[in-house]
Amino acid sequence: MIFISGVHGVGKSFFCDKVKSKLNIETYSASTLISERKHKPFSSDKLIPDIDENQQYLLSAVDELRARDIHFLLDGHFCLLNGDGIVTRIGIETFTSLKPDAIVLLTELPEIIAERRKLRDGLTYDVGELRNFQNAEIAYAKEVTTLLGVELKISKGRDDLDSTIVFVQNH
Repeated sequence: MIFISGVHGVGKSFFCDKVKSKLNIETYSASTLISERKHKPFSSDKLIPDIDENQQYLLSAVDELRARDIHFLLDGHFCLLNGDGIVTRIGIETFTSLKPDAIVLLTELPEIIAERRKLRDGLTYDVGELRNFQNAEIAYAKEVTTLLGVELKISKGRDDLDSTIVFVQNH
């Protein structure tokens, strides 16, 4: 399993769809797996009051996926906004339990992310807050990959997607 991460609106779904069509690798969204297990959708404001509880749903779903599919992409996050809107790291035990073979972190200019999220969610986001959120995601991704001893590919926006797909193909 390759973990695909990045802040909301960076293009994880777009990237996963592109990989699926080019490499015929199945893709799953952590948020979809969690909401299906909880029988409760996430709100469009992306505030998550029960981050730790949700990880148990995710780990259970991934265990089932692994039982039937060896190779897949999991689209998720290293950090989320808690119920108060504060950037919060997902517990390290989630990643040690997931045991990804490699990690891809998608990044983009915060101005582009803000524009995408406005179009998608109809909400306006502060570019500085998005920059801080993305920087927190980058810092924690580096820590997690070092701890797990797996390779990290940080993709630098839409123009870097082809080399990122090659990275996925090689893992």
